[in-house]
Amino acid sequence: MKTKSFGLTAILLACVLLVLTACGQNGSNGSNNTASGNGGGESASTEKIPLTLWYWNGAISDSTIEAAKAKFPNIDLKAEKLPSGDDYFTKLKATLVGGGDGPDIVAMDSWVSSMLTYKDKFVNLYDQGAKDVQSKYLDWKWKMAATPDDKYLIGMPIDVAPVVLYYRTDLLEKAGVPNTPDAVGAAVKTWDDYFALLKKVKDATGATTGNIADIYNTIMGQSSKSYFDEQGNYIGDQEHVKSAYDMAVKADQQGLTFPYSNGSEQNAAINNGKIGMFTGASWAVGDLISAAPDTKGKWNIAHPPGSVGNQGGSFFGALNSTKHPKEAYEVIQFLVSPENLVTAYKEFGNYPSTPEIYASPDMVNKNEFFGNQDLSTVFADAAKDVKVAHTDSRDMVASTAITDALVAVDKKRDPVKSWQDAQDKIKKQLSH
Repeated sequence: MKTKSFGLTAILLACVLLVLTACGQNGSNGSNNTASGNGGGESASTEKIPLTLWYWNGAISDSTIEAAKAKFPNIDLKAEKLPSGDDYFTKLKATLVGGGDGPDIVAMDSWVSSMLTYKDKFVNLYDQGAKDVQSKYLDWKWKMAATPDDKYLIGMPIDVAPVVLYYRTDLLEKAGVPNTPDAVGAAVKTWDDYFALLKKVKDATGATTGNIADIYNTIMGQSSKSYFDEQGNYIGDQEHVKSAYDMAVKADQQGLTFPYSNGSEQNAAINNGKIGMFTGASWAVGDLISAAPDTKGKWNIAHPPGSVGNQGGSFFGALNSTKHPKEAYEVIQFLVSPENLVTAYKEFGNYPSTPEIYASPDMVNKNEFFGNQDLSTVFADAAKDVKVAHTDSRDMVASTAITDALVAVDKKRDPVKSWQDAQDKIKKQLSH
C-alpha cells in the first residue's frame, strides 16, 4: 500500500512541476506563446477534409480525379472505382434506402431521374450555387437530375452519349454507294432508308449491321417516351415501344442484322468485316478502336437513321449524409467543368454536356482510326436536340423482358407470340 501511495504522489508531483515549468516558459517569452498558438492553428488548418467518391470505370477520367486532388490540397479525396451497371445501381439504392454508410460524392448514370424519388437523401446542389453555372450545360441533360419544378437538383451533368452511325467507308465504296459522312447522313433519314442502304452493302460485301437488340435500343433511345409515364403507369405495351420492336424484327427478318451473340463474337465480326455499319453512342469510339484494330482508317461516322438519340451519360451528386456539402459541391463543379470534360472526351470518348465548348479548337478530334475525320462536328449536332424520355427504377424489368423476346425472334421464334409473352411476363413482375 505504501509503495502504491508513494508512486501516486510522485506522479502527481511530476505533473505539477511540468505544468509550472510550462507556465514559466510561456510567461518568460511572449513571442513563443504566439508562435505556439500559430503552430496549433496551422496544424488544425492543415488537417484535410475527408471526401469519398464513388464512380465506375469510364464515368470520369482518372486524370481528372488526380487533377481534383491537386486543385484541392485541403481535401483528402478518396475515389473508389466500383463495378458498373446493375451492381452499381443496386449498391447505391441499397445505401439510400437502408441508410448505410455511403460516399460524400456519387456518380449516377442516365437512371438519375429514378433517384429523384430519394431527393431528400441528396444535397440540393441549387443551395450550393449550381444555378450560377446551369446555363453552361445542355438544358435537356440538366433537367434529368432536377425536380419538375426545378427547385431541387441532385446531380450535375458529366457527359452525354449522342448516337451516331458508324460505318466502313471501304465497304460502302465497294457497294457503289456514296460514302462521305454528309452523303450517308442524307441517305438514311429514316430506318427504312437505312435498311435499303444496308441491303445494298450486304449484297455487295456480305456485311450486316449490329444485332436485333441494337436496332431496338437505338430506336427507343430516339423516343420521348419509355416504359413508364410520369405518374408511374406502365406504357411499355403502347405503340412507341411496339413500333421499335417491329422495326427491329423487320431488320432481322430481312437478314440485315448480325446474329445475337456475346460481345467478343460481335467484336470479331466488326474486325473481320462481317459487321460494316452500326448505330452507337459516342463512347463506342473507344470500344470500336479496341474491337477492330485491323480496320484502322476505314471508318467514318454520320448522322444516324431516324433522328438523334441518347444512350447513357452520367452525373455527379452529393449525399445528404456528407458532413462537407460545400466542399463536395466544389469538387463536383471542378470535375464537370468544361475544360475537364474535354479531357475525358479526348481520353475515351465521353462527349461533354457543355455546348459552349463544342466549337472550341480544343474539341477538334481528328482521329486516324476514322480516316482523320473530325468526330466532334457530328457528335455536336447529335447532342443538341435529343428527346429525353422519363425514366423509372423499373425500366430494367421491361427492357430485359423485351430484349429477351427479340433474342428469341432472332432464334426464329414467332415475333407475335414472343411480344405477347414478354408483356405477360412484365405485367406479372410488376404486380408483385
